[in-house]
Amino acid sequence: MPQPQISIWGTILTCVEIGLHIYALQAEHNQGLVLDADFAKENLSEEALKIGQQHGDHLYFDDVKSVVPAYELAQQGAITHPELSDLTTNPEKLAQEGHYYAPEYFGEFEPPRDAAGQELSSSQRWDNGIYLVERQGVQQLAVHQTVGDQVLSDMALHHASGQGEYYFYPLDDCSIPVYELSASHLGALDQIINEDSLLHTLCDDYPQYVGMHNLHTEEWGHIHDSPAPKSLFLQAQLDYAAQHEPLQPVTDTQLASAYAQSDYSPSLQVRESAEDFFEPSEGMEW
Repeated sequence: MPQPQISIWGTILTCVEIGLHIYALQAEHNQGLVLDADFAKENLSEEALKIGQQHGDHLYFDDVKSVVPAYELAQQGAITHPELSDLTTNPEKLAQEGHYYAPEYFGEFEPPRDAAGQELSSSQRWDNGIYLVERQGVQQLAVHQTVGDQVLSDMALHHASGQGEYYFYPLDDCSIPVYELSASHLGALDQIINEDSLLHTLCDDYPQYVGMHNLHTEEWGHIHDSPAPKSLFLQAQLDYAAQHEPLQPVTDTQLASAYAQSDYSPSLQVRESAEDFFEPSEGMEW
């Protein structure tokens, strides 16, 4: 079957055959892998076929989900393009990325573990690859490295400590990753109980970050300071403060305000619409 001449993604910009009946296609509105439909049915699993979209004689996998056929075809040695030789020699790298791009096929990331390989105690799942755990006797935010490398800024990664496959952040130094994760992961957004506290913490602790963020975003997405208690934007922070700090009258008022929860966080939600959540910012590159 010849390469596709038309595409469900609009005008074809480039189309490269990376293996027999396997095409890396870039079109006007999307990109990914396109396979001859008969070839795909003979060489892909039922689980992989369900992820594709058939149109005419071809099966399409967009830039995010193309990791699934790429993984199976790489294991078979069917991808032969010389610039993609690393895929055939190390398909497990694709599997690792697949936990992020296509968890419905590869499964979610394993929870964080200690140096002995034991799952950390008091592990609370926020989202795929994002947990609140107890580590070294204190609660910390844990972000899988694949997730972090996809969505976190260099400044956020700079503040992380590592163990195994996870980045870790103490509760008093997690405002940047929480803010950035909330833009792409609903599970992280749901953990923010006081948006004003998060914004105030960012402005007070990381003015350079706020300045760079506002410089490179539209005005509607700027971070602005708000009168609020610092580092009390997560329930775990509030619980810790209640257990370890004597509450003064003014702090009582602040905590009462911090505990006021709502179903929506307007300033945070406006950064990215709900239907865009869980979609990686970048897909596979061919």
